Amino acid sequence: MGDDAWERQAKNLIRAELMRRGMSQESLLAELAHHGVIETLANFRKKLSRGRFSAVFFLQVMAALGVDWIQLPPAPGTPEGDEAAGEHGAQRLARGDRHARNARGGGRH
Repeated sequence: MGDDAWERQAKNLIRAELMRRGMSQESLLAELAHHGVIETLANFRKKLSRGRFSAVFFLQVMAALGVDWIQLPPAPGTPEGDEAAGEHGAQRLARGDRHARNARGGGRH
């Protein structure tokens, strides 16, 4: 399996956290600047669009968003992992894992 699905899943994790917090990309960049990370909006959007960024940048973004715990989705190549890497993966991740399982009928009630 190539890296494309992993890259989509990584960018969807960031997008999901932005959605959960109702935070704009511009606000995130201001928070990143407070952490000493200076990024232009165009460069940030390019990184996010491609899904190609370092683990350090991912952690910096999560810290700027105030994330203190991350539940990683299953690996791409599994049904749940493919959903998280899919076109609407960020929305599914933002709703939370329990919502996604219940939508498929596999969650506990």
